[in-house]
Amino acid sequence: MLDATYSFVYDRAAADAAFHGIAPRELALSLLAGLPPPPAWEGCLVYQGPSPLAAATVCLATRGPGADEVQLRLLEAFERQGLAVLEVYEGGPEPSQGIAVARNGLWSAP
Repeated sequence: MLDATYSFVYDRAAADAAFHGIAPRELALSLLAGLPPPPAWEGCLVYQGPSPLAAATVCLATRGPGADEVQLRLLEAFERQGLAVLEVYEGGPEPSQGIAVARNGLWSAP
């Protein structure tokens, strides 16, 4: 599905404790750096949106081609870093801050 959206929420305080001084956008970018996008993900947007949970949480979402696979790979990356994901959703908020878009086999500014 080309317009599918998936999202997940993590605890900002726990991430800040593990990665002091790293903002959510930069954390997501650092994890995406280890996930080179294949052609099937071309045009997939990774973004931050309003969290449906408490204010001390962050909601990251993926939308577009391969969004489900990108979400899964990000969830695995969070797990490898020891960061707990609180909730996982099919669907998600509207973008409030674009993080990256898959273009020509790279993650680029949206």
